[in-house]
Amino acid sequence: MDSLQQIVMAVPGVVIGFAFHEYAHAQVATWFGDDTPRLQGRLTLNPLAHLDPLGTLLLLLGGFGWAKPVMVNPSRLRPRVLGDIAVSLAGVAMNFLLAIVFLLLYTMANRGLLGWYHPVLSETFWIAMTLNIFLVGFNLLPIPPLDGFRVASYLLPAGSHALVDNLYRFGPLLLILLFVTGIVDLSPVYEAIYQAVVWVARPIARLL
Repeated sequence: MDSLQQIVMAVPGVVIGFAFHEYAHAQVATWFGDDTPRLQGRLTLNPLAHLDPLGTLLLLLGGFGWAKPVMVNPSRLRPRVLGDIAVSLAGVAMNFLLAIVFLLLYTMANRGLLGWYHPVLSETFWIAMTLNIFLVGFNLLPIPPLDGFRVASYLLPAGSHALVDNLYRFGPLLLILLFVTGIVDLSPVYEAIYQAVVWVARPIARLL
């Protein structure tokens, strides 16, 4: 973020994006038979149950952060593999839906359909949309402990437990290096997600 005002405007997108993402994990896990998230108080949209103070602050200031992960017991999921994949993808699906909602709100704000027009309100919706697009692309990376790796791990050959354990051990360090060095350009991924959001939102926007 370039200014204090932009950091403040990013707060709604970060808080809603993180809270809804983790709630989606918890809700889908419950649907598939695991009550661990409910017992741990994560089956709620209350941001206080999901936000990690340091992870939230880092995302606002540095563009890289995290929420409190929802604990899930895969052995309780029925069916196990389908349930595990569904739980893993639930968070990014929620962020994708939120990006669509914020894009529609941005469109409505620019058209004065919210009862008033203010550039700060419009930009707040736009920032919230971009942050949720970031959360979709970021969490789909096949690097542990991200959701994308959880899904990708099912593509590994049988007997890869040692490899998976090592990847989980060094995954966070790899993510930090990835974002600090910028060695991998993820802008095409975010652009593709944005285009998908626009494609879904456009027919709805025409009805507004």
